[in-house]
Amino acid sequence: MKKRLSMQQKYMIVGFLFLLPAIAAYLVFMGYPLVRTFYLSMMRWNGFTSMTFIGMANYKAVFQDRVFWSALRNTIYFAVFSSFFSVLIGVFLAWFIMYMRRREGQVFRTILFAPSMIAPTITGLVFMFIFTEDIGLLNGFLRLIGLSDFTTAWLANTSTVKPVVVIATVWRQFGLAMVLCFAGLQGVPNELIESAKLDGASDTNIFTRILLPLIKPQIEIATMFTLLTGLRIYDSVVSLTAGGPARFTVVLPMWIVENAFTYSAFGYASMMCVMFIFVVLTFIILIRLAFRGERYEY
Repeated sequence: MKKRLSMQQKYMIVGFLFLLPAIAAYLVFMGYPLVRTFYLSMMRWNGFTSMTFIGMANYKAVFQDRVFWSALRNTIYFAVFSSFFSVLIGVFLAWFIMYMRRREGQVFRTILFAPSMIAPTITGLVFMFIFTEDIGLLNGFLRLIGLSDFTTAWLANTSTVKPVVVIATVWRQFGLAMVLCFAGLQGVPNELIESAKLDGASDTNIFTRILLPLIKPQIEIATMFTLLTGLRIYDSVVSLTAGGPARFTVVLPMWIVENAFTYSAFGYASMMCVMFIFVVLTFIILIRLAFRGERYEY
């Protein structure tokens, strides 16, 4: 006698059928390019002639590539510092807005989140007009208030250009962290805060001992998003510094694109993409480890 499927099995089959289009799209647009990248990383190919299998030669050559390691350091620098300050500012702004009235809070959230909706290229151009040496708004303001000695070529000075890129990235990212953390704060019951106040807890103690632990999942998500955005930074650096001065701010995505489309070294560029994937996975694992531990329910 033929065995009938249980209701749970039927639901599983129906659910899998609904997932099939998404799985197919993922395999076509994500899975295949990823496998293709691994394959190309072991080839010598200029995009026109036939491919030549060279094994691990590209991976060995990268250890002699000073630009690659400089670009990797810059990418990690921008990602870590921009993520840290974006989340830090986002958490404090979310805490500040939580005590506002509803209408004022909505206005402030909209204004502060607006930079996150601006294209990275536009962000770079905006900050270029601010930090340009001759016609930049910052130097003009410093001259206006009599602080001409503090003016400098912000985008050409190696001691200031990297912090400028971080500032531009933070300006574009902190709104997302703020919205995520504010959503977490809104889910905290007022009873917890009121009872803490009755016990004599200050606002600072309430923030550090009650609110921060309760919004830990939102902080983790904000850190993940901002860090991954910082790791794949490209457009804003191209429009702001173009990798200068003297390749001092070149980032890994820029060096990958340059090798692929300027030098026609698609195999070498694919190898750097593979290494970049492992860098991103490493940071994801580190974030998961950093935020592991107790999770509070309320």
